[in-house]
This record gives sequence, structure tokens and C-alpha cells, in this order.
Amino acid sequence: MAEVMLVEDDADLREATAETLEREGFRVHAFDSAAPALRALAPDFSGVILSDLRMPGLSGLEFLEQAQSLARDVPFILITAHGDIPVAIRAVRAGAYDFLEKPCSPELMLTALRRAQAMRDMHLENARLRQTRIDERIIGRSPVMQDVRQRLRALAGLHLDLLIAGETGTGKELAARLLHDLSPRAAGPFVAVNCGALTEAEIDRELFGTSDTKGLVARAEGGSLYLDELEAMPDRLQVRLLRVVETREITPLGAAPRPVELRVLASVKRPPEALIEEGRLRLDLFHRFNAAIALPPLRDRDEDALLLIDHFLAEAARRHDLPRPHLDNSLRQRIGDHLWPGNVREARNYAEGLVIGLDDALAPAPVGGTGDTPRYDAAMASFEARLLRSALIQTGGRKSDAAELLGIPRKRLYLRLRHHRML
Repeated sequence: MAEVMLVEDDADLREATAETLEREGFRVHAFDSAAPALRALAPDFSGVILSDLRMPGLSGLEFLEQAQSLARDVPFILITAHGDIPVAIRAVRAGAYDFLEKPCSPELMLTALRRAQAMRDMHLENARLRQTRIDERIIGRSPVMQDVRQRLRALAGLHLDLLIAGETGTGKELAARLLHDLSPRAAGPFVAVNCGALTEAEIDRELFGTSDTKGLVARAEGGSLYLDELEAMPDRLQVRLLRVVETREITPLGAAPRPVELRVLASVKRPPEALIEEGRLRLDLFHRFNAAIALPPLRDRDEDALLLIDHFLAEAARRHDLPRPHLDNSLRQRIGDHLWPGNVREARNYAEGLVIGLDDALAPAPVGGTGDTPRYDAAMASFEARLLRSALIQTGGRKSDAAELLGIPRKRLYLRLRHHRML
């Protein structure tokens, strides 16, 4: 049922208006002044505010200002006398949905309220869909992942530059894309830059452009710029990025400075404090980000590994049009015990391998630790195993095609697959 918060100090007019609205199916919450209405107003109020402009105590304009700070997405309609129209126009510019001039016909009032209620309904539905999208894309029942989702929800719609920290494979770019998709900038571009993949010679030109070409920062105009592996950016370029974050201004090579309007999202693979201590991340740049989001490694997420594997199995089975494999108790136990040094990315690749018929052996944890610091031999073995698995996934398990994709003889592919217990 549509709802109206009616604020009118004239008792007779308040009663008559409430009666008209209730006959038309509105649920009316009537107040004689703004103060008690503000006490009753909550951000999740599902209806519309209809308020007189001139009232004792808080005026309609003051009521609008405080209502917006409490529930800025609730449509606010002012009722004003003819002489107050300039004030009402100011109110619309300040965020009011509409204004109605006294005396106002019931038909005009009802039309305005229904339009405002339709907008409110759409906003609430979008909020519900955003909530669903977070739960579907950031999977996990563990308390730490519930905290991550709550933090993403709280920060997504704010005009803040954010830093995301997490090991390789924890989903940093996914989190950045969610922050963009759930923000008012969702219709704008999302430009991702892997700072670790650019050489120092080209990163300046690629990021800031030239007098003739538009750089990646400029391409993110009106949207979000995502800088992955920020710690890989040379110090002198971190200084230039600092200026972008601080002043929203870029200086292309050979050109004059110009303003740029965007949101900056960045990620690092290790805790920012450790990178600052090592001199890989500038302290002044770190402090330009308004907040940091820490993504936990999969080994610290309790029962989430099995939940993720089940999800990725269903996803891969649909994509390849193959039956979903059954996980017996022994395999489920091994999945639960595995340390997942490659985090969520490793879990996704493992599930895909099961679907296309690869052996279900789990790679051992790297010697000398987990995360991003395995010893050389273990790191190389892990890399080769991932490369082989990726080639088989890309070719649907066809080993001849995988060998051709990798550029190695088929016999060598079989030998390496046996070495990694994939045959």
C-alpha cells in the first residue's frame, strides 16, 4: 500500500486531506508539525512526504533539509501559497521532488503523489536488487565475509576513493566492480589498469595520455578508475597519481592540466602498512584514500570453501552443458582441509576441472607458507599446474588441443599431466 507522511498545522485541512488520500488507498501518517514527523521518519520509509511550507517551529524548507539528512531517497512534496512559489522553486533545486500551489485540486495532488510513490517503489526495488547482486557475487556464510558485504554496501553509494587489500585470487577486481555497479556512477565507464603489467616507460603515457591521445584516467571520466597492484607503480608516478586523487586534475604529456571527474578505486596484494614500511606505497597517497576494504584469504573463511566449490560446480556445469559432479564425503573433507593458496580463483579453476573430467587431486600447499610467498620450486610447480589446468579448461578437456594451445608436443603434455597427477 502507498504511504504518505502528511505534515500540516491546520487541523481542518489536515483531516480533510488525510480523508481524501485514504479514500484513494493511501495509508496516511498525519502530523501537525515537522518535529514529530522527523522523529517517526526512517531511511527505509516506503512512502512519500507531503508537507506545508509555512508551519510553526520548523518551516517546510528546514523540514526538507533535515528529512534529506535522515532519508534522502524519500520523495518530498511541498504545498505552498502563491506568494511562496520562488521559495518552492528553491526547495526543488535543493532536492524536493515537487511542489503544489494552494488551493490544490485533489486530482493534481493525487497525480503528484502517485508519480512520487512510483519513483520511491522503483528506488526500493533497485535497492533490493543491489542487495541480491552483492549476495550472489560475493559468496560466503563466514562472519568475515558477512562483514565484507556489509562494508561494500555501506561504501558503494558514497563519493569516496577506496583501497582494497587482499592476496592474489581473493576477488579484488570483483569487489571494485561491485563498488562501481552499485554506485551512482554505474552508467559510466569502469576502467581497470593492471599497474604491474605496464613498464615504467609506458605507464605514464598509458595513464595520463598525450596532447593527441586520451589516457586511461581520462577514459574513466564520469565513472570509476580501478588501479590493480598499486604498489607496482613507480614512486614518481605515485606522486602524479596523488595529484589526480587530491585535485581531480591530470596533465597529459605535452599538454596543459585539465580537470577530470571520476572515482578512484585501487588494490594492493599485501597490507598497506607493510607496503608503506617497505617504501612500495607512498604514505601520502595511502592517506588520500577515504577507506580501506580488506578481503580475507580463503583459508581464513571457515566453511566457505565447500560453499564456493558447490557454486562453481553448478556454474561450470551450466556453461559446458555437462552433468554436475558428485562430491563424496572423502572429497568434501579434503576440500575443507585444503589451504587454498590460490584463494577463490584456485577454487573456481578446481571446480571447473572437476566438471570437465580432470582428476580431483588437490595441489599441496606451497612449501614455506601460503598466500603470495611460496618458495621458488613450489611456486614454479604451482604455476605449471595452473597453466596446464587453464589450457584444459579452455579446450574443454581435449588434450591434443591443449598441447597445441601451449605450443608443446602432445607427449610432453601427457608427461607433465602425470607429474601433476592430472591423469
